[in-house]
Amino acid sequence: MKLREPANAERNVLLAPILAQMRKMPQAVAVRGRDGELTYADLLALTARHAAALDDLAIGPGDIVALGAERSAQTIALILAIVANGAAYLPLDPNYPPERLALMLEDAQPLLAIVDAALQARLPDGGVRVQRETLSGGAREDWQVKRSGTLAYVLFTSGSTGRPKGVAMRTAAVAALLDWQRTHVRLAKAARTLQFAPLGFDVSFQEIFSTLQAGGTLILPSAAERRDPWALLELLQRERIERLFLPYVSLQAVADVAVDASVPTLLDVITAGEQLRITPAIRAFFATLPDCVLHNQYGPTETHVVTAHELHGAAAFWPELPPIGTALPHVRTRLGQISDEVGNEGELLLGGTCLADGYIGQPELTAARFVEIDGERWYHSGDRVRRNLSGEFEYLGRLDEQIKIAGQRIEPAEIENVLCRHSAVAQAAVVAEERRNGRRLVAHIVPHALTAGDVVEKLLGAYCAATLPEYLRPQAFKTHVALPTTPSGKIDRRALAQTQDSAVDWDDAAPLHEQLVGLWQHLLGIQGLDVSANVFELGARSLDVVQALTELRRHGHAVSVAQIYEHPTITAQLQLLGAAPTSAPSVADLRALRQRVALARLAAAGGRR
Repeated sequence: MKLREPANAERNVLLAPILAQMRKMPQAVAVRGRDGELTYADLLALTARHAAALDDLAIGPGDIVALGAERSAQTIALILAIVANGAAYLPLDPNYPPERLALMLEDAQPLLAIVDAALQARLPDGGVRVQRETLSGGAREDWQVKRSGTLAYVLFTSGSTGRPKGVAMRTAAVAALLDWQRTHVRLAKAARTLQFAPLGFDVSFQEIFSTLQAGGTLILPSAAERRDPWALLELLQRERIERLFLPYVSLQAVADVAVDASVPTLLDVITAGEQLRITPAIRAFFATLPDCVLHNQYGPTETHVVTAHELHGAAAFWPELPPIGTALPHVRTRLGQISDEVGNEGELLLGGTCLADGYIGQPELTAARFVEIDGERWYHSGDRVRRNLSGEFEYLGRLDEQIKIAGQRIEPAEIENVLCRHSAVAQAAVVAEERRNGRRLVAHIVPHALTAGDVVEKLLGAYCAATLPEYLRPQAFKTHVALPTTPSGKIDRRALAQTQDSAVDWDDAAPLHEQLVGLWQHLLGIQGLDVSANVFELGARSLDVVQALTELRRHGHAVSVAQIYEHPTITAQLQLLGAAPTSAPSVADLRALRQRVALARLAAAGGRR
């Protein structure tokens, strides 16, 4: 089946550039993943079949279609098919708890939900559902693309009221972003690009559409490759990746393991989602890539990318905290007043052709954040910035208590509201705790008088796993008789977040089981670890797994992230290590790695504010 373009007046602004690439290079590979690869001709033919099927279901401009599927070439075609009909897509992460999925569907009210068979049973009753495997466009030979709708997608972020908020992004806003990238001297070029971001994260739109509009190839990693920096580094090398979008934490993880490795094909690395810090490991990584540019991009979900700054040349001279740059051509900026404003600082307000339509199903919240000033519409970013002497913005942090970890925006109040619904909790405060290997969420709990602290921790670990998506789950629970307060009576979150993060005390003379127990006790922040306990049920997250692997590999145990996930208890890991090949690193390797770890630790300690 073929896609037929409409007249110019009815142009689909997001799909037209991709159709142009299909006509120019139909046999070039557009997408490659574990489920195979699709040429541009294959991708557009599959998109046409899905689009025709959606047309049979009366899907058109102005509609919202929910899509619950794992990352695959087929999923990319489904996203394009929704866009081809002029509809907006709403990603449903199959790993989210049913409660959160239900809230998303309740607010967005999609006309249709396309889901994998496994996700069907986890969704609430009601609404029109179709399984992806059964979606077919019949026997039509061609199908005409519909005009673009007002909205391109709906993405849900953390909400301060305890309810996630859905950002309804305008097509005009993301089309302007793609237009900017099409004129960029580097980013306009076709490139082999890793599609790393989850579909529920706005960077995924940029990865997919900017790559395909330029005639590049999207490479889809497996779940195991995404969470294992060693496997990810090998994938970058094997697939000769040229362009890479990575949040800061993931970039740091790859740089940490790339001691004697490089990705010589890498030309552009784009990072966004949280403040970029140039660590010794990142400097060393880019020192092996003299032709590679590091792009520091900034933008809330409500606007997508609005500012950009490029780092090139010798990485040794890059600033530790690079600016977030200047506004893109279609973006307007102004500084809002802050009560304690000093000099050229203030809240960054954003306007121009970059704003979302608002929060779907939440008009009061939309009115509070999207405001009219001097007859123009502006968005309150909640981010504090300073304009430097070069005219670039420097990011100074959040005005509120919002947290960003691994590129995910987190409202502590949302987690606290969920925790306080549990009968064992009298009071809760969630903070980001700085650790040597990154930040982690810690929930500080005041339990009800009759509930013991250790019981609370076990109860809440299981409770959060059932009610919160992984990135919102606290990695540790600490109980208190009372929470510390400031003189004004507010919870002193700064005091709660000030914890020590000592180095792992690995005793080479101790038995392996003691070494492993000590390692996980340190990472989880608990004592008396039961060797039969599941470390993930106790709060272990991907960063903890990476840190565990780093220590294990330093001491000669060659295991992977996937193996740790498959062996979640100390007992199972001991069996794994007994069977896994052990290769003692050379003296030079150990010296280099220890030096890098020491430098990173010093930089982290000296750079905290």
